Amino acid sequence: MTTTETQQNHNRWLRAIGYGVLAEICTIITIILIVTIYKYGIARGLSREAYDAFGQKVGAAVGIVGGALFVYALARFLMRRISANFIAHGIVVAIVATAVSILGSIAGHQGVPLGYAFASILKLMAGWFAGFQRGKPTIAT
Repeated sequence: MTTTETQQNHNRWLRAIGYGVLAEICTIITIILIVTIYKYGIARGLSREAYDAFGQKVGAAVGIVGGALFVYALARFLMRRISANFIAHGIVVAIVATAVSILGSIAGHQGVPLGYAFASILKLMAGWFAGFQRGKPTIAT
């Protein structure tokens, strides 16, 4: 293996890590956007407690479903840029997104809610599935 090949291989794994971080950032931005649109466009004048309750519900739903969708989408995007180890790269995207999510929860909530376990499993499945789809041989017709 030449130095150039080693560097390219290393960059692909770094790219997978970056896409995992980006998947979690996209999930957070989506939650913020939904809550902001609700607060300033749909349900003006509610109490702070009502907005907080809505934010908790949106965070739980979008964090679980949206997090998996963003992992899948970004892992699929990554697959266009690599030529091997598709499932492993997809799983790396998922693991990084999960780690960022859990660390953020610990920092923000001083704990990890049970829903994060389900969200983590969905993210791992999404990353695996993106790699599996890309690695699956196509049949010419």
